[in-house]
Amino acid sequence: MEDGGKDSPSSYSLLKDGLLRCLDEMLAMEGVRGCPCEELREKIEANTFNIAVVGQFKRGKTSVINALLGAEILPVAVVPLTSIATIMTFGEALRVKVFFNDGRVAEVKPESLSEYVTERGNPKNIKDVNEVVITYPSPWLKEGVRLIDTPGVGSIYQHNTDVAYRYLPKSDAALFLLSVDQPMGKAELDFLADVKEYSSKIFFLLNKADYLDEGDLRESIDFSINVLRETLGPNVRIYPVSARLALEGRLGNSPETLQKSLLPGFASALNTFLMEEKGNVLVTSAANSLLRMISQAGFELDLEMKSLSSPLDELQKKIKAFAAKKQEVLMEKQDFDILLNGETKRIIKNVLDEDLGRFRKDLTADEQARLEEQFAQMKAKTLSSKDLKGSLEQSVISHVKQAFNVWRAFEDERLSKAFEAVCGRFVSRIDETVDGLLKFSSDLFEIPFDAIRTEALWTAKSGFYYKFKDDPVGLELVASTLTLALPGFIGEKIILRKMREYLCQVIDIQSGRAGHDFSERLDKSKLDFRWEMLQRIEATIEGISAALEKGVARRSKGEDEVARRVEAISLAAARLEEMKVKLLGVRAGADRRSKAAPPR
Repeated sequence: MEDGGKDSPSSYSLLKDGLLRCLDEMLAMEGVRGCPCEELREKIEANTFNIAVVGQFKRGKTSVINALLGAEILPVAVVPLTSIATIMTFGEALRVKVFFNDGRVAEVKPESLSEYVTERGNPKNIKDVNEVVITYPSPWLKEGVRLIDTPGVGSIYQHNTDVAYRYLPKSDAALFLLSVDQPMGKAELDFLADVKEYSSKIFFLLNKADYLDEGDLRESIDFSINVLRETLGPNVRIYPVSARLALEGRLGNSPETLQKSLLPGFASALNTFLMEEKGNVLVTSAANSLLRMISQAGFELDLEMKSLSSPLDELQKKIKAFAAKKQEVLMEKQDFDILLNGETKRIIKNVLDEDLGRFRKDLTADEQARLEEQFAQMKAKTLSSKDLKGSLEQSVISHVKQAFNVWRAFEDERLSKAFEAVCGRFVSRIDETVDGLLKFSSDLFEIPFDAIRTEALWTAKSGFYYKFKDDPVGLELVASTLTLALPGFIGEKIILRKMREYLCQVIDIQSGRAGHDFSERLDKSKLDFRWEMLQRIEATIEGISAALEKGVARRSKGEDEVARRVEAISLAAARLEEMKVKLLGVRAGADRRSKAAPPR
């Protein structure tokens, strides 16, 4: 990354490469059970980290992104501009893809970007764009970082605020833009409270720093810090920047102008955070997961070795004791099923049903008010009853669809987080069950076992990942049947009354569909999560049982077979120990980087 300070991305890349080599070696080993190798590799290689750029309208969010990337990629203007979220991700070339709400994807020329993401080119999102993804070969994006340019909140365009809120749950960190020419107000603080709920780290940038001299800039920073402390507490830092000067410096290859922009100071802090928080946490977590697999594989080898050397009568007694313990664990699986079903139903009742009911009520009230206003405007145009009815129908369909598109995306993230929180609690419960089984076996057979605690990296897969099904029949076709019985010529008052009923029925249809779809996806995700969790228990039982059975079976084949197996076990144990040393080295490297990072 440019302006990265002392800590370069190459050091993290070396740790990541070492981790991937260890993973490949583990794939080649026999007897390493339960390693989520493919998923772990995917997570290590992708390591996606979303940074949402947020704030009130006209704070310069888009300009800051252009300055960070060093190129005029995103359109800027003197009026509230961005209306669609734009996601910047790494790619070998500049490419722009537009994703529409109906599932279509179109690649467009970079110079056409403003036709899809701006209020001027796509007013009120009449083109039904969901989001735009831009690939660009920036060092800032190379390690899985995604910059999300969100519309500004608080402008006259309510749909822009809706889109900005939709992306809050997707953010791992946020760049919150302030500006020296517009002091912070209550609306900004209210929005900050919502950002804080979703982003674990918030960087505050005070843009347009070049507007003020040094004394006035210090006063502006102090004012903003004091306001922020009322919401966030004492530990608040603000980075003054000039996005305009930063971009000039980058485009003109002028280090002096770039330094005047003050962007390098912020860039260094952001780079350190990314390397420390994003990179080191992943490396440590993945290394711990692999160390746990190695520990369990080594334990199974020790068990087999024990079964080759222990007196048979003593071994049979211990195998019988283990079988009894196994039955206890299998009974715990039934408790797991009951509790997981209960938690999933709780999410549906306490989160989904309440959210949907609240949204449905608010949408009905808002759309009825809008319908009456539009009815009055259209009536003044002296349209025929048929044309009036048709125009109002299409307007209802359009507004309800757009409202549900925004709400479904936001609710998708909200339910995903709720479900993953439940999964996290059950992961801990399963870990305790597995570790309890291993500890029992360790004590029973007098073999030491190191139970390495780690977060379950596969939870990314077990999350609320099912996508919405494409409706076989569009809302337009279903909803239009509701008014087919209306005669071609009716009084205006009757039209308005019928359209109110029509609006409520259309909202009812979409509410029912959304509720059913979310409930179905939760149930499918629950079943997949259940299967993966129970597989962990069963794999542990199978590993211990197989190790004991192998030893007993080989003893029946004579001393030569036992001797050959003892030698093979010794070689496998040595390979595991070598792998353990490598992984401990990778983990220690991540720890050193964390300790060396300056405090933020």
